[in-house]
Formats: sequence, C-alpha cells, structure tokens
Amino acid sequence: MSVEKNAEHARYLIMMPMGIGDAVAVGLSAVDQIIKNDPEAYGKIDVVCNDLQADIFSYDPRINTIICMNSSIFPTPDVKTWINGIFLPREAVQLLYLLQNRCYEGVFPGNTTPIFYNRLQMRIMRISFLQLFRDFLLLRTLADVPISKITRQIVNSYFGNALPVPAAGEKIPLYVTSQHVQKAQTVIEGIKEQSSVPGKNCQLLIVAPDTTSVVTRPPTNLLATGIADALARKHHIIVYILPGYTDIHAAENLCKALSPSFDGRIFMMLHKPKPSPLEITSLIDQAEVFITGDTGAMHLAVATKKRKEDEDTRFSPRNVVKTVALFGGTNPGLHGYSEQTTILGRGRKEQAALTPGIFKEAYYGKQRNFFDHIFPQQLTEAIISQLEGEERIC
Repeated sequence: MSVEKNAEHARYLIMMPMGIGDAVAVGLSAVDQIIKNDPEAYGKIDVVCNDLQADIFSYDPRINTIICMNSSIFPTPDVKTWINGIFLPREAVQLLYLLQNRCYEGVFPGNTTPIFYNRLQMRIMRISFLQLFRDFLLLRTLADVPISKITRQIVNSYFGNALPVPAAGEKIPLYVTSQHVQKAQTVIEGIKEQSSVPGKNCQLLIVAPDTTSVVTRPPTNLLATGIADALARKHHIIVYILPGYTDIHAAENLCKALSPSFDGRIFMMLHKPKPSPLEITSLIDQAEVFITGDTGAMHLAVATKKRKEDEDTRFSPRNVVKTVALFGGTNPGLHGYSEQTTILGRGRKEQAALTPGIFKEAYYGKQRNFFDHIFPQQLTEAIISQLEGEERIC
C-alpha cells in the first residue's frame, strides 16, 4: 500500500472499482459531482485506487491524496473473488485502519464490499435499491442509463438532491499536463512526417484494437475491412494503432492486414515501454477520429481534457476527436456515451442480459464473435461521416 500526493485532511473519500474505464466513468464523475454539491471540497478528496488508475488522478488539483492498493483484495463480479468481501484480506484490514484515522465526512463506495464499509463506520453515499431496480429495467430495454449518471445520482442523493437530475451526457473533467500534450504532439508530428500523405491534408485515425475481454474486443477482420474501405475513399487519412496487452497480437494483426495496401499510411505504437493512461489520453486527443471497442481507452477519449491554470498554454488539449465505439456483448446504454460518440452495434440481445451485458467479468462462455451484427461498411460510413463533420448514431 502506498500513499501519494498530500497528507492533509480530506473531507471525502472515493473507493475505485478496478478498471481504467471505472476510474473515469465512476471516479472522475464522483469527484466532479461532489464538488458541484460542495465547492469547498475542491482539493479535499482522497481516492483509493490501483497503481494504473493512480496516473489518472496524479495531476488533478481536486484530489488531496491518492492511496494505491492492489485491486485483488476487493471482490468483483467474478464469483471467485467474493470471498474477499466476507473475510477481509490482511491488506484490506490495513487499509481499513488507515482510513478510519482520516475521519471522512462521506465515502463513495466504488466497489461492492459491504462488510468493509460497515467496519469503516463512516457515512456512505448509498444508492437507492428501488432506483437501481428501475435502472436495471431500463437497461433491459437498452435505454441510456450510463454509469456516470448513476454515479452522479448517488452523490446528489447523499447531499439531499439539491441539484437537478444529472444529464446523461455531462462532461467528465480529466486533467493532463502540458508535458503530456507536448509529447503527444511530437509523436504525431513524427508520424505525419514519415507518412506518404502531405502534412497539410493529413487526417489522423487512431485505433484501439484490443480490450480486456472477447465480449468487448472487435474482430480484426471487422476493423481491417471497415478501415481499409475508408482509406481507399479518403486518401488523406493515416492510421495509428495503439498496442494491446490482453490480446498482444491484436495490434500487429491489424497492422499486417492494412499495411500491404496502404504503404506509408499505417503506423503502430510499440507496446514497450507501456504508455500510461494519460499518455494514451493525450495521443487520442491529437486525432480527428478514434475507433475503439468498449474499453478504458474509450472512456479516456470521451472525457473532457483539462490542464491546470499554471500549465504552459502553448500545449493545451484539443478536445475535438470524434469517437466511434463498437459494442459487442456489453450494454451501450450502461457502458457507452451515446451523446459523445457514434455507437455501432446497439441492439444485440446479449447486451440486455445481466451477463455479459452489464457484468462482462462474469461471462465464462466459449470463444465467440459478439460483433457479427456489425458490418464493415457501417464502420466505414461512420469514419467518413465523422471526418466530414456529420453526426450520426447507427
């Protein structure tokens, strides 16, 4: 366990779920909504997260202290981990004692550990089970009930619902530094110089081909065919492929599928050294279009990038990238951003199910294609329409 940033007294605590997407949709939404309800909480919010998530909060002036823990000490939707919610591991007990000494006014429970929170003996921001049931029924119809909105409703309820009901598409602030932006600009400028497309006409398409699950990972053939048709129609597009870490061959396979026909227009990021979440965020921010499945990179792309007031104004986030998100087995109404992205694949029956639609971590089925309801030409048209400035949800 490690504690970073400040050791000053904080008023609120946010416990993180385990993923990068969770850190954005849940963590940053909770931070933003707490401050909307209590502006004096700015700079007085602690977060408990894992080492990878910590990067997302490292430069956020709203955060007081980052407490890094191994996420494996808490239960997840995977039934194999539920025992950790009943018999607290030694690391969880140590964390409990640390937090008890910090005396928070309120705690946002980002993970499902009732026994832990009961022993913490502090005010917990609780969700209404009646509201949770209503949300579940709506999600069964594939209506939009995004995690970020549910998070904001929980926070509002804690403060007595003094603020209006949060909108589904409220901006989620994410702080990056001018150094992140400058590095990203340098990388992209280098790629454009190597490309066969004249610099002034060049438009950048970034692709995240990998996700943590077969439920959310678009097949290489779907990506390759859809992107290739867009490249054939728009000769000024270049492609930058982000590395994969679950399916380590996803990026290489896509690169091999595209490179022979589009020499000088396809580039792939090396997977080592592994880029940090904020480095990936800043790279995506430099693109015109971003193609992704339901993965952490999607959440990073959608967040509104900000810099602190004392940062170099020459290197500011652009916040103009248009995201096309392909949804397979997970529910786009819960995990997606229908107002900020073009969603492909909404309507598959598995998306309305508890697993894998809501809890992909609990899915243990056979290897299968959850994207056979999406056709390559849909992806092609989505790319073209985004580059031409049109807004469309398929």
